[in-house]
Amino acid sequence: MKPVKRVKDLAPYFFLAAAISLFTVVIVMPSFTAYGDGQAIGAKLVPIERIVSQGRVNRTPYFAYIAVSGGDMADIWVPAELLSDMKCPVKLSSDKSHFTGRIENPSEKLGLPVLKTLLPNKAPAIDIDFRALSDDGKFYFNISGMEPVTGITGTLTNARRVIVPPKSGDILVVGRPEQMPEKAKIRVPDFTPSDLASPFSLIWEHVEDLNPDISSENALPTVKIVSPTWFALRDTEGAVSNKADRTYIADAHAKGYGVWALVSNGFNRNRTKTFLSKESFQKQFIARMLVYSKLYGFDGINIDFENVANDDAGKLTAFVRKLAGAARENGLAVTIDLPVPSSWSNAYDRKALAEAVDYVIVMAYDEHWGSSPRAGSTASLPWTQQGMTRTLNDVPAEKLLMGVPFYTREWAETKTGRGKVSVRARTMAMPSVDARLAETGAALQWQSDKGQNYFQYVSADKTYKIWVEDERSMALRMSVIKNFKLAGAAFWRKGFEKPEIWPVIERALMSGE
Repeated sequence: MKPVKRVKDLAPYFFLAAAISLFTVVIVMPSFTAYGDGQAIGAKLVPIERIVSQGRVNRTPYFAYIAVSGGDMADIWVPAELLSDMKCPVKLSSDKSHFTGRIENPSEKLGLPVLKTLLPNKAPAIDIDFRALSDDGKFYFNISGMEPVTGITGTLTNARRVIVPPKSGDILVVGRPEQMPEKAKIRVPDFTPSDLASPFSLIWEHVEDLNPDISSENALPTVKIVSPTWFALRDTEGAVSNKADRTYIADAHAKGYGVWALVSNGFNRNRTKTFLSKESFQKQFIARMLVYSKLYGFDGINIDFENVANDDAGKLTAFVRKLAGAARENGLAVTIDLPVPSSWSNAYDRKALAEAVDYVIVMAYDEHWGSSPRAGSTASLPWTQQGMTRTLNDVPAEKLLMGVPFYTREWAETKTGRGKVSVRARTMAMPSVDARLAETGAALQWQSDKGQNYFQYVSADKTYKIWVEDERSMALRMSVIKNFKLAGAAFWRKGFEKPEIWPVIERALMSGE
């Protein structure tokens, strides 16, 4: 796999500043606080002050947030009003759900000549979206590393951090060096992806509003790739919603992980159908994903287009070919997530898709969906084996990763009369299942036909049933990967597992136990 190309002209230091007329802005660092709807993540609240020409310091109404991680980077969030004062080409959307930034001449600015073939008018500009985090009724934009979007240039001059805002030649001091923590420096270290010798593991990082701080986590055995759920098709015309985070990538790289950013279709069938109907929409989407790869520095793209209409199979394959081709030209790996073969998943030409991408990931779970009318295993061993056997008819083993669930479901059955039973399910992570087992005092029963432990208990008028994911079932899943000589495993999702699982995975994949 080729190493990822980087944007070479990003300044080594990039710090917050704001310009109103010819004033200088200084950042003062107080105590820790919270941001993002009150969620405390170790962010520092930073009041922004203005130094006038006579040296007086005036308080402004603006505050910023600096989230310092264990790495060498920091996320710096500024309010939308300050962006307007700085005349940045970044605007808060009318519904306040996201910011949109415009990059002029992106093909030259980002070193992406392919944009000239993807965008109309030889790519004079492209609009891309960013998260808008809210707190106290204000909306904040993360300016860290976004020089190509904001136009703000960062540099280091005479031991002082300075910036030059857009539409101005003023040089503004951004905090005295002794006031700024070393971790608030922004560096983009070189990263060489690991050799993905089989078998290896990928793990998905489910991201909702805020990216987790992984800096203090230990590296996970066998895991070479993390895939955060960052991007999604926002509309029919190729807009992309964005939750990406440069600090997360730096911390992942420091642990030796490659980062393959997941992009989904939002699982919206009608939106996807319209999107696939027009090549210009697809080109806009591909262009945006390439721009994001340059801004954030991730190493690959994981395509997760689900709930696609069967009659869109050919269009989906053509789209994936275009995306994979453009991504590879720019040093990115490309993978795609597919369901197990079935009559309702004919939208996926597995053979053609496997030829287009680097790896295929089979989501070998949800044998019984959460809305299933009947209780059952999330992924029994025979069902999993059958799904992989069918997939191997079209996908070479060396390009195939088997999706493995780190979760199960607790099924509640209620008798409704006339011999009928209503069923409801809730998803449970492994530690929650262990806690439920201890709480109820139920007895584990090994079901050899499922390859899983099972227990049930009665509460009020309901019977609860759980097929367990544990060390024993995990060892059997890993044996499927070894027996079929697959490329490896893909785990959904990080945080749902218990620590005792990892030694089992490592022993099984690395030694064949």
